[in-house]
Amino acid sequence: MTGRLAIVGAGGMGRELVQAARALSEEIVLVSDTPAEGAGYPVIGFDGLRDGDRICVAVGSPRLRRQLAERCAGFAFASVIAPTALVDPTAQAGDGLMLCDFAMINSRAVIGRHFLCNYYSHVSHDCVIGDFVTFSPRVSCCGTVHIGDDVFVGAGAVIRNGTPDRPLRIGAGATIGMGAVVVEDVPDGAMVLGVPAIERR
Repeated sequence: MTGRLAIVGAGGMGRELVQAARALSEEIVLVSDTPAEGAGYPVIGFDGLRDGDRICVAVGSPRLRRQLAERCAGFAFASVIAPTALVDPTAQAGDGLMLCDFAMINSRAVIGRHFLCNYYSHVSHDCVIGDFVTFSPRVSCCGTVHIGDDVFVGAGAVIRNGTPDRPLRIGAGATIGMGAVVVEDVPDGAMVLGVPAIERR
């Protein structure tokens, strides 16, 4: 990776992503509107971005990540893949991919823009993941699952596999709670919790 890497977000996720990024770029800055500690790296404001910076938006909230990415329109977006992460050569991924240590994307998965896949999380074969989706640590997404845009999946959640003729579908803007076990489709915008996961209002 050439040029300065600017990690947008100096909170917990931004500081964690530094671990994956430090092997990929010699010059790293964190970007925030408010003063923050940068895990040993400089923290700058958005007005400190410069031509040639490569941007990675490292915040957990899908909606906020989308807003910040739109704010950075005109810059190139970088993908940050930890040295211990694995991406099958048949998988496809959009700009701004973030794979933390020991994350995995498997055979023929198709990943949208600005996907955040945290520590030990897994996207199995033939999944289709939308834009601005967040997988918290230790998410297990089994094969042939289709996930819409702006979905948040909590830590330790498990998503059952679909089949080629009937993928399991998680609708846009849905939230999957921490530790949930998803065994059926989830509607757009729904929040599901528990084992098995059921919708909560």
